[in-house]
Amino acid sequence: MAGKDQRDAAPGLGMPRARPSEVSALITKPSHLSIERAKKREPEALVAFFKRHERGLFAYFSGPMHWHWSHVPDLVQETITRAIKGFPTFRGSTHGQAEKWLFGIARNVHMQEVSKQVGIRLRQEVMTQLVDYLQRTCEVGWYRADIADALAELPLGQLEVLRHMLQGHTIREIAERLDLPE
Repeated sequence: MAGKDQRDAAPGLGMPRARPSEVSALITKPSHLSIERAKKREPEALVAFFKRHERGLFAYFSGPMHWHWSHVPDLVQETITRAIKGFPTFRGSTHGQAEKWLFGIARNVHMQEVSKQVGIRLRQEVMTQLVDYLQRTCEVGWYRADIADALAELPLGQLEVLRHMLQGHTIREIAERLDLPE
């Protein structure tokens, strides 16, 4: 037994050596304390995390997306704001997982902005067509604001149908163009 104790003893300490699995300091999960701290919304951890990814977010929004440079800071700020709100519910624990999560938020911000811009352009186009149509049929100037308010409330799908109707398409043609059932 004495031989076993000497083999298992830590050199020079006369104490039994512990197996690596028995010592928490020797085998640990990769430490991502900054991510855990950011989940708790600790300001220093959040600042460090977003400074690390700020340049990548700017590149993401100004890269192939072709956003005008004046929109990019707002899109980055919106992404960071959503990430700060969502960090406590983030389920990952590594920097790689956090980066994927952050850029997923950036993608959602991008898609919502695209949808918003499409909606703005579509509303403007429909408004122009509707005013042109109404000017040919009646006096439109005094209720232009009412038309704009009504168009602002319509979902994009209904705006698209109205645009086709103003272009003179039949319901059947509209259904075919929008791939809707008859």
